[in-house]
This record gives sequence, structure tokens and C-alpha cells, in this order.
Amino acid sequence: MKNKGMSLFFAETWVLTISSLITKILSALYRIPLQNLVGNLGFFIYQQVYPLYGLCTAIALSGLPMFVSQVLAEDKVNQAQNQRHLLQGALVLGILGALLLKLAAPQIASGMGDPSLTPLVAVLSWFYLLAPLEAVLRGIYQSDLQMLPTAISQVSEQIIRVLIIIIAAICLSSRDYLMGTWAHAGAAIGAAGAIIILLGFHLPISAKPQLQLKKAGNSHLLRRFLSEGLLLSLFSGVLVLFQAIDSFTVFKILQAAFYQHAQELKGIYDRAQPLAQLAIVLAVSLATTILPQLSQSDQDKQAELKNITLHVALVLAASCAVGMAALMPQINTLFFKDAQQSWSLAVYVLAAFFIAYAIVINTLMQAQHQQQQNWLALLLAVISKWLLNSVLIPPLGIFGASSATLLASIILAVLLYFNSDQSLRQGLFKKHFLLKLSLVMLLLFTFVKIMSIFWRFFAPLSRLSALWEVSVTIICSVILVVILSYRWQLLTGQEWKILPGGQRILQKLGEKHALR
Repeated sequence: MKNKGMSLFFAETWVLTISSLITKILSALYRIPLQNLVGNLGFFIYQQVYPLYGLCTAIALSGLPMFVSQVLAEDKVNQAQNQRHLLQGALVLGILGALLLKLAAPQIASGMGDPSLTPLVAVLSWFYLLAPLEAVLRGIYQSDLQMLPTAISQVSEQIIRVLIIIIAAICLSSRDYLMGTWAHAGAAIGAAGAIIILLGFHLPISAKPQLQLKKAGNSHLLRRFLSEGLLLSLFSGVLVLFQAIDSFTVFKILQAAFYQHAQELKGIYDRAQPLAQLAIVLAVSLATTILPQLSQSDQDKQAELKNITLHVALVLAASCAVGMAALMPQINTLFFKDAQQSWSLAVYVLAAFFIAYAIVINTLMQAQHQQQQNWLALLLAVISKWLLNSVLIPPLGIFGASSATLLASIILAVLLYFNSDQSLRQGLFKKHFLLKLSLVMLLLFTFVKIMSIFWRFFAPLSRLSALWEVSVTIICSVILVVILSYRWQLLTGQEWKILPGGQRILQKLGEKHALR
């Protein structure tokens, strides 16, 4: 019975994992034709405003739904009433957010160093109106461990948004600011489509909630959201938080330091964000649905779930981050036509490992209501990023901005490590897990670099050769990581079984060497 419940939990988890992965792949892939269609300048214009969308969508896709699912799962008796209060709060929050963004659009654009960005900021107010309602509806389903509505709505929303962005890029490629405005308008249209899909499913509470005012209940949930849900939401968007700081600092500092073509340099730098996000998404998606399960588990099962989640998330995030960093010249050429600033982009994507660790640790701490100290850690990381940008960008350009992101993410991870309880800290070093992971990643990086040198004997780096190199190197790298992880007993048998294809690997190779 215990194994059946565990299997059900991870089966439901992977529904969201796969849908989130598809969503993030779409989010990364559309930027390839977008950058190719509009160039570095048009990409800069689009990406400058993107953090305003990214922070809001981090709430809609993970942070707020996780909070809602936890609130409803913990209190079955008052579930219908809490659902009603949450829906009402979503409507109020959406209206306030939309109004504030619309009114502040000129000031925000000026703060980014380009007043012409005002219409791009203003059009996102429609997305701010709809996102809270979308988030609460997803949380209601997740509280009942129904992941399909969230999964379908996430993918559908992203498909609609991406189609509008690509159409805008094709039709308005010579009018950069108008293209950016229509591209960001796709966020609201996609959110509207997602809400329609979510309402098409049957809510897991028998009585459909009526929106009635209950001041005491609403105020209680508001206080709890500010103390728990908001932190969870901000951690879900840590990378976008750093990108928001970049939007307000990198271009202006480059200009002040007299770098030529500062807008295009920032556009090249922005290539790294979707790549890093791909490395993070596996860890975030795995943690997304763990809160309801943890709140209903006994202490022994909680410890087991936490260790499994932490180990699998770190292996996946590290493999993606290190692999992309080592292969960055080829990835950069394949996706964005050239290998400009590949070292800067490589440094940036390494931050994904530390950010993924911080997000997962905060999520696990949140499940035990131990996350209050993490506010200070997040604040210090954000301040560190801002200060490091100011110090490193003038002498180093966008390599300095990437280094600032990496250092700030390391600071965040270290602070979260010391904030976490003993079981989470011990989980990193149990059976030399962190040492084994570091050795596997070192060998992975070395292997990919040797393969890169090998390819140069046959052909110079071009877009066509990069396609072949990336494809073959990824396959070989996955095989290498699997073999080393298996032989060195990096994961337990149970951890292998929740990985995609892990069960088949154990059947082929046997479980003897997989058990720590």
C-alpha cells in the first residue's frame, strides 16, 4: 500500500513535470525564431519587458497554485469556504495589479532606460488581471491531486502565446516596438484561453463556490499568503527576479561605461535566460506538487520524500546546467546563428544549479512552515545581484553581468543551506552524494569539451555542424551520466525508478549497483 501511494504521487508529479517541461521548451524554442526574425535589437526590446511577464507567470504557473493547494489540502473541513475566499481574493488582486501596472508603465519604462517601452509594459496589465484567477483555479485542482487540468491549461496557454509572438515577429519584424507590444499581448490572450480550459473541468468540491464577502476569512488568507505564498512565488521566479534587475541595470551601465552597441550586447546576454530556465524547470516541476503530499504524511515518509526530491532534482539540474555550459558555443551557434559571448552565456547557465537547489529547499521548508528566515536570504541575494552588476559590468561587460548572476545564486544557495533543518543538510552528504555528483559533473564537462575539440578536426563551427554536434554530444553525455551514476551509486533504487526511463535502466543493468 505504501509503495502504491508513493507510485501514485510520483506519477501525478510527472504529469506536471512533463507539461512544465513542454511549456518551458516552447518558451525557449520560440525565442530562436524570434531572435532570428527580429535580430539582437528586437530581441533586446522584447526581453527588457519580459521579466514583468516572467514574475507574474512564475506566480500563475507554480508559486500561487502551490500555496492554494497547500491551504485546501490542510483544511478539508473548511475547503469550500477557503476556495470561495481564494477566488474572491484572486479577482481583487488581479484588478489592483492591472491598474498599478497600467498607471506605472511610463515610470517603469524610463527606469529601464528606454521610455519607448511604455506600451509594452502597459499591455501586460491585461495579463496581470487574469493571472491570479488562473493560478487559484490551478491550485484547486492540484489540492485534489488532479494535475491534468493544470497540465493541459499550461501547454495550451503557451501554444497560444507563442503563436501570437511568432506572428507578430513575422508581420512586424521592421517595427521593433510595435512587434514587442503585440508579442506581449499574447500573454493575456493565452491566459484567457487557459481559464476557459480550467473552467471546462469539474472543480473537485461538490458545491460550486459563490463569491460572497467574508472579511475575516479573506484577511486570514491574505496574511497567510503574504507570509507563505508570496515567498514561494518569488522563489519560483528567482531567475526572473535576477533578470528584472538586469533590465533596470545592465543596459544603463553598459551605456554609462561607453560600450558600443549596448542594446545589441544586452540582446545577446538575454539569450542565456531561456537556456538556464530549461535546466531549472525539472527541479521546480518536481517540487510543484509535493506540498499536499507532505502535509498528509507521517514524519518518516516526509524525510523519505524530501531526500528523493532533493537528490533527483539536483542530478537533473546539474546535468542540464553543466552540459549546456560545456556545449555553449555549439548551442549558441545552433539557436542564435553565432557563438558571440558564449563564455558569458556559459557562466550564466551554471547559476541554474544553485537556483534549482534554492527553490527545492525553500519548497520543502515551506511544507513544514520553516521558511520565514528565507525572506532575508532572498533579499540578500537580490541586493548582491544589484551590487555585483554595478561592480562587475563596467570592467567586464556582459561577462560581468553573468558572473553577478552566478555569484548571487551561490549566495542564495548557501544561505538556504544554513537555514534548512539538519535532515535536509545531511541529505546532501549522505553516502557522499554531493561528492559523487561533483565528480560526475566534472567528468561530464571534460567529456563534452574533448568532444568539441574532436569535432573541430572535421569541420569548422557552423549552424549545420552545430546541429550534428549538439545532437550526438547530448546522446553520448546522457549515456555517460547514466553509467557513472549507476556505477558510483549516486542514486538509490527508488530514486532511479522515478526518473524517466529509470525503471528500464534498472531492469537492463540490475539493481545491485544502484542501491546506496
